[in-house]
Amino acid sequence: MYDTSEIARLIKKKIEGVITPEELSELNELAKKYPSIGSLLLIVEDDHTLLEDTAMYLSLSMSQEKTDRQNRLLENTLSKIHQRPKVTLFRRLLPYVAAVCVLSLSALMYYKLELKKSHTAIIEDLAPGTNRASITLSDGRVIELSQDQHGVVLGDQLQYEDGTLIQAMDNAEVAYATIATPKGGQYQITLSDGTKVWLNADSKLIYPSRFNGDSRVVELEGEAFFDVSTIAKNGKKTPFMVKTALQQVEVLGTQFNLKAYADDQGDTRTTLVEGAVSLHVADKILPLIPGEQAVSSKQGLSKRKVDVGPYIAWKDNQFVFEEIELREALKILSRWYDFDFSIDHTVKPIHLYASINRSKSLKEVLNILESSGIKFRLERAGERNKLLIFN
Repeated sequence: MYDTSEIARLIKKKIEGVITPEELSELNELAKKYPSIGSLLLIVEDDHTLLEDTAMYLSLSMSQEKTDRQNRLLENTLSKIHQRPKVTLFRRLLPYVAAVCVLSLSALMYYKLELKKSHTAIIEDLAPGTNRASITLSDGRVIELSQDQHGVVLGDQLQYEDGTLIQAMDNAEVAYATIATPKGGQYQITLSDGTKVWLNADSKLIYPSRFNGDSRVVELEGEAFFDVSTIAKNGKKTPFMVKTALQQVEVLGTQFNLKAYADDQGDTRTTLVEGAVSLHVADKILPLIPGEQAVSSKQGLSKRKVDVGPYIAWKDNQFVFEEIELREALKILSRWYDFDFSIDHTVKPIHLYASINRSKSLKEVLNILESSGIKFRLERAGERNKLLIFN
């Protein structure tokens, strides 16, 4: 029989996000051995609703009859509060508190599953992303870009690629703005210097209305493909720089893909297609040649030779998965189809191989991936879509 106080301690650390890899491994082993704990962990992993549901359960349970066992435990605990010295109270009561915790969590699990039945609905499919983006100007105004247009020209005047004027701007001084795509959105951009940018889903680019001086600088969070124009002043090429949270990429005229999502555990990947780039990370400089990819993270900076095709396929409306880990593939899909996901702890690590058009619906994509042995269920819970992966 497992120690209830230890289970309570591990679950508490998992909820707080401070559990160690060794403790998580221990908890997962217990989940495999005891199905009730495994079911409870699935609830804990659904952290965006756990606290809300817990509060609701506790509120409702105050007006409901306690089980005989709960009453006995609570009575024993209360009696010991009056009998024991306060100095050793917590230590002596820990087993009782843990037992109450396990019973309460078990009841919560039942309640949550019942609540979920009444608040979730199975949905058949999700449509792919579209051309969606917004621009936030320096004065705070927000402009929603048309889904019927394919690209926008950003400069002293805002206009679509077909010449349609969006917004006349004040040319007196350089102003910074942000163009952002939501989950399920993408957009093509032409900067004031002629540089073309393909902005992927759930990304944002901070840019100036025009470039002045001896350099061109933008900031990126998310993913973008850059086709940088070559500009020379007084016979000298003007560098183009892209800043992310962890690095700075300096180029003169080149094509490269930059992936720097905040939820990628700090990893930033720069994949060079043609030309040359230099990465600046802290006091290190790393040059790249075509066909190389640099990975910068909190652990350091490295580079390797790669087939650039899978890393830039999204720009040409394709998903190309080559030996990609399941969770990483689901991250990519979740940004394009706008859903949350969870993977059952019994699902073994698998790698995916597929080339799929991004214009397909999510169900079509998942049907293709089912050949890898995964099963799925798509639900609507509140305001969010959620994909559940299981064996």
